[in-house]
Amino acid sequence: MKKRLYINSAISLFYQICSVVIGLIIPRLILQKYGSEINGVVNSITQLLGFISLLDLGVGGVVQSALYKPLAEHDENKVSQIYSSATKYFNSIAKILLVYIFVLCLYYGLFKNDEFDWIFTTTLILVIAINYFTQYYLGICNTLLLNADQRISIVTLINLFVLLINTVATIVMLQLDISVQWVKLVSSCTFLLRSFLLATYVKMKYSIKKIKNPPKGVIKNQWSGLAQHIAVSVTNSVDNLLLTMFGTFSMISIYNVYVLPLLSIRNLLEVTSNSYKSFFGRLIAKSEKERLLIEFARYEMLLHYICTLIMGTTLVTLIPFVIVYTTGVNDVSYKNSLFCLMITLAYFMFMLRTIYTNVIFAAGKFKETQIYSVIECLINIVLSFILVFPLGFTGVAIGTVVSSFYRMASSAWYLKKDILERSIVHFVKHMVIDFICFVPIIIVGQLFPFTGMGIIDLVLYAVEMFAVSFLSCTVIHCIAYFQQIYCIVNSLAKRIKR
Repeated sequence: MKKRLYINSAISLFYQICSVVIGLIIPRLILQKYGSEINGVVNSITQLLGFISLLDLGVGGVVQSALYKPLAEHDENKVSQIYSSATKYFNSIAKILLVYIFVLCLYYGLFKNDEFDWIFTTTLILVIAINYFTQYYLGICNTLLLNADQRISIVTLINLFVLLINTVATIVMLQLDISVQWVKLVSSCTFLLRSFLLATYVKMKYSIKKIKNPPKGVIKNQWSGLAQHIAVSVTNSVDNLLLTMFGTFSMISIYNVYVLPLLSIRNLLEVTSNSYKSFFGRLIAKSEKERLLIEFARYEMLLHYICTLIMGTTLVTLIPFVIVYTTGVNDVSYKNSLFCLMITLAYFMFMLRTIYTNVIFAAGKFKETQIYSVIECLINIVLSFILVFPLGFTGVAIGTVVSSFYRMASSAWYLKKDILERSIVHFVKHMVIDFICFVPIIIVGQLFPFTGMGIIDLVLYAVEMFAVSFLSCTVIHCIAYFQQIYCIVNSLAKRIKR
């Protein structure tokens, strides 16, 4: 079980690195090719189409959680019942997607027609929607099944294959000097292949009986993740939603250029740590409490170290990245130090909370923790709405920082009361250590600011700042967690000798 965890994590890490690199190249090419306004409208539509995930209604997470036990017990009949019930549910709500797309077409045609006409925005919405439809629904049940069975490596390899095809196709289309709609259409069509490959693998690997009328209640607490899922989906999209309603497409473009590397880093962590979610799920299903506590303590320390190391580097290199990334794009100024600080802190909180929510979701505690998601969502909406008028995108970033910190802290508090039942002191200590690590990084960044202009200068500067961050985080963590690190190193040394 643990061997599969390491394989899943390694493959997921490789995939996400490729995704990060490609995720920086393609948007840059689109920004250069079409300018800030079109880049802004593409990002705006993409984010609003992200609300399609609301149709999941939290069932996806509950389905994956429900599959842990029957898969561990090799109960094929139970797996078939859950799979069939989930398939029936997702097929029934797919029709709602068409109505939502129609509403978006009306909104952009009536209220956002100052810069682009109705035909332009409508065709762009339709071609981007194909991508979302295929990703979220045509292969979602197969993805949930493979994730629950700790076969994330299969999903990841298929994603990598499709990603590479999509990248080549997009670059070729951009070279042909055609409209952005055609570029996005070709990109969306490549994702149809992903669903076909997933379905083929599941059919070959599992003996799943397709039950036309699965018994009701086969997915226990099916709606327990509803409120939490809606709240999370709204929280993830509220920044772009408010900027779409009260800002300009140029503001959205600036916001998304900063978020681009941060989102890539966040996805890198989440995809890699998803392997641990299924690992923890199996430990909980088998009631191995003592082993769960040991494994979580190591996981928590490792993730805090990695997050602090990466985000410390990002904090002092994000503006240099934006300067180099937008070279040649002169229609709007992209430099904003306060926004850089706020959005980096927001994503730092996002990443840290994954440590705690992974265990909560692995245990299937959706209903019990949904209030935390709702409060997080309300904090984000209210604060961002108040601050967007005087501060623009910096205001919505501040709202995201506050709400993300609340969610992270509340999740850690819940683990004190349930599942792990351990002292909150562990969480507080980690947070204090994290921010102590940031201090020398920020000081060095201020003393030696970026003065270069090209990509080589940026890479060299990033390497230097990473070295500072690595030294700071490693020394401080070794002092603070000497005993734990010693035990881990000693354990690894014994395995190597074997």
